[in-house]
Amino acid sequence: MITRMAAVAEARSWLDTPFRHQSSMKGVACDCIGLVKGVGLALGLVDYDELSDKAKPYLNYRLLPDSKKMREGLATFLVPIAVGEATLADILFLAWTKEPQHVALITDCGIIHSYSGVGKVVEHSLSADWKRRVTSAYRYPYFAKQS
Repeated sequence: MITRMAAVAEARSWLDTPFRHQSSMKGVACDCIGLVKGVGLALGLVDYDELSDKAKPYLNYRLLPDSKKMREGLATFLVPIAVGEATLADILFLAWTKEPQHVALITDCGIIHSYSGVGKVVEHSLSADWKRRVTSAYRYPYFAKQS
Protein backbone atom coordinates (compact mmCIF):
# COMPACT_ATOMS: atom_id res chain seq x y z
CA MET A 1 0.00 0.00 0.00
CA ILE A 2 1.38 3.37 -1.04
CA THR A 3 0.81 6.18 1.42
CA ARG A 4 0.19 9.83 0.77
CA MET A 5 3.42 10.61 2.64
CA ALA A 6 5.25 8.34 0.19
CA ALA A 7 3.89 10.52 -2.62
CA VAL A 8 5.07 13.64 -0.81
CA ALA A 9 8.50 12.02 -0.26
CA GLU A 10 8.69 11.21 -3.98
CA ALA A 11 7.76 14.79 -4.84
CA ARG A 12 10.44 16.05 -2.46
CA SER A 13 13.00 13.89 -4.25
CA TRP A 14 12.32 16.16 -7.27
CA LEU A 15 13.23 19.36 -5.37
CA ASP A 16 15.73 21.55 -7.23
CA THR A 17 15.06 19.76 -10.54
CA PRO A 18 15.45 22.54 -13.12
CA PHE A 19 12.32 23.88 -14.81
CA ARG A 20 12.00 22.98 -18.48
CA HIS A 21 8.79 23.18 -20.46
CA GLN A 22 7.29 19.77 -21.38
CA SER A 23 9.90 17.78 -19.45
CA SER A 24 9.45 15.12 -16.76
CA MET A 25 12.81 13.74 -15.67
CA LYS A 26 13.69 13.83 -11.98
CA GLY A 27 16.98 15.64 -11.36
CA VAL A 28 17.22 16.67 -15.02
CA ALA A 29 14.24 18.87 -15.92
CA CYS A 30 10.47 19.16 -15.54
CA ASP A 31 7.54 21.53 -15.69
CA CYS A 32 4.57 21.56 -13.33
CA ILE A 33 2.65 18.83 -15.16
CA GLY A 34 5.87 16.85 -15.59
CA LEU A 35 6.32 16.80 -11.81
CA VAL A 36 2.76 15.58 -11.16
CA LYS A 37 3.10 12.99 -13.92
CA GLY A 38 6.55 11.88 -12.73
CA VAL A 39 5.44 11.40 -9.11
CA GLY A 40 2.34 9.51 -10.23
CA LEU A 41 4.26 7.21 -12.56
CA ALA A 42 7.10 6.56 -10.09
CA LEU A 43 4.64 5.20 -7.52
CA GLY A 44 1.96 3.75 -9.81
CA LEU A 45 -0.61 6.32 -8.67
CA VAL A 46 -1.86 7.04 -12.18
CA ASP A 47 -2.36 5.04 -15.36
CA TYR A 48 -0.57 7.04 -18.04
CA ASP A 49 1.07 6.03 -21.30
CA GLU A 50 2.21 8.96 -23.41
CA LEU A 51 2.03 6.78 -26.53
CA SER A 52 -1.65 6.01 -25.97
CA ASP A 53 -4.44 7.63 -27.97
CA LYS A 54 -5.78 8.87 -24.62
CA ALA A 55 -2.61 10.87 -23.93
CA LYS A 56 -1.74 12.15 -27.42
CA PRO A 57 -4.12 15.16 -27.36
CA TYR A 58 -2.32 16.52 -24.30
CA LEU A 59 1.33 15.99 -25.22
CA ASN A 60 2.19 19.24 -26.98
CA TYR A 61 1.19 22.35 -25.07
CA ARG A 62 2.31 25.94 -25.01
CA LEU A 63 4.43 27.43 -22.25
CA LEU A 64 1.23 29.19 -21.17
CA PRO A 65 -1.16 26.26 -21.66
CA ASP A 66 -4.78 26.48 -22.72
CA SER A 67 -6.69 26.38 -19.43
CA LYS A 68 -9.67 24.50 -20.82
CA LYS A 69 -7.52 21.82 -22.42
CA MET A 70 -5.39 21.53 -19.29
CA ARG A 71 -8.50 21.08 -17.13
CA GLU A 72 -9.71 18.41 -19.58
CA GLY A 73 -6.37 16.60 -19.38
CA LEU A 74 -6.29 16.73 -15.59
CA ALA A 75 -9.81 15.26 -15.45
CA THR A 76 -8.79 12.55 -17.91
CA PHE A 77 -5.90 11.22 -15.82
CA LEU A 78 -6.78 12.39 -12.29
CA VAL A 79 -10.00 12.42 -10.27
CA PRO A 80 -11.67 15.82 -9.78
CA ILE A 81 -12.47 16.58 -6.13
CA ALA A 82 -13.87 19.56 -4.24
CA VAL A 83 -11.18 22.05 -3.23
CA GLY A 84 -12.33 21.72 0.38
CA GLU A 85 -11.61 17.98 0.27
CA ALA A 86 -8.05 18.40 -1.01
CA THR A 87 -5.47 16.95 1.34
CA LEU A 88 -1.92 15.61 1.41
CA ALA A 89 -0.64 14.49 -2.04
CA ASP A 90 -3.65 15.92 -3.91
CA ILE A 91 -3.14 18.29 -6.83
CA LEU A 92 -4.21 21.94 -6.90
CA PHE A 93 -5.01 23.73 -10.17
CA LEU A 94 -3.87 27.35 -9.84
CA ALA A 95 -4.48 30.58 -11.74
CA TRP A 96 -1.84 33.26 -12.32
CA THR A 97 -4.34 35.72 -13.74
CA LYS A 98 -7.92 34.88 -14.72
CA GLU A 99 -7.39 31.36 -16.04
CA PRO A 100 -5.68 28.45 -14.24
CA GLN A 101 -2.52 27.21 -15.95
CA HIS A 102 -0.42 25.67 -13.17
CA VAL A 103 -0.49 22.66 -10.83
CA ALA A 104 1.07 21.93 -7.45
CA LEU A 105 1.09 18.94 -5.10
CA ILE A 106 -0.07 19.45 -1.50
CA THR A 107 2.47 18.58 1.22
CA ASP A 108 2.41 18.68 5.00
CA CYS A 109 4.30 21.99 4.73
CA GLY A 110 2.42 23.60 1.83
CA ILE A 111 2.94 22.80 -1.86
CA ILE A 112 5.60 21.44 -4.20
CA HIS A 113 5.65 22.56 -7.82
CA SER A 114 7.95 23.18 -10.74
CA TYR A 115 7.93 26.95 -10.79
CA SER A 116 9.31 28.75 -13.84
CA GLY A 117 9.55 31.96 -11.76
CA VAL A 118 12.46 30.47 -9.80
CA GLY A 119 13.55 28.00 -12.45
CA LYS A 120 13.18 24.78 -10.49
CA VAL A 121 11.01 22.51 -8.34
CA VAL A 122 10.36 24.16 -4.99
CA GLU A 123 8.40 23.59 -1.79
CA HIS A 124 6.91 26.43 0.21
CA SER A 125 3.93 27.29 2.38
CA LEU A 126 0.45 27.62 0.94
CA SER A 127 0.14 31.28 1.89
CA ALA A 128 -3.05 33.30 1.54
CA ASP A 129 -1.77 34.62 -1.81
CA TRP A 130 -1.27 31.09 -3.13
CA LYS A 131 -4.62 29.91 -1.70
CA ARG A 132 -6.38 32.68 -3.67
CA ARG A 133 -4.98 31.15 -6.87
CA VAL A 134 -6.59 27.73 -6.30
CA THR A 135 -9.47 27.09 -8.72
CA SER A 136 -9.94 23.32 -8.44
CA ALA A 137 -8.38 20.15 -7.10
CA TYR A 138 -7.63 16.62 -8.26
CA ARG A 139 -6.60 13.33 -6.73
CA TYR A 140 -4.41 10.56 -8.10
CA PRO A 141 -6.68 7.63 -9.04
CA TYR A 142 -4.81 5.31 -6.66
CA PHE A 143 -5.76 7.49 -3.68
CA ALA A 144 -9.31 8.00 -4.94
CA LYS A 145 -9.78 4.20 -4.80
CA GLN A 146 -8.50 4.20 -1.20
CA SER A 147 -11.09 6.79 -0.05
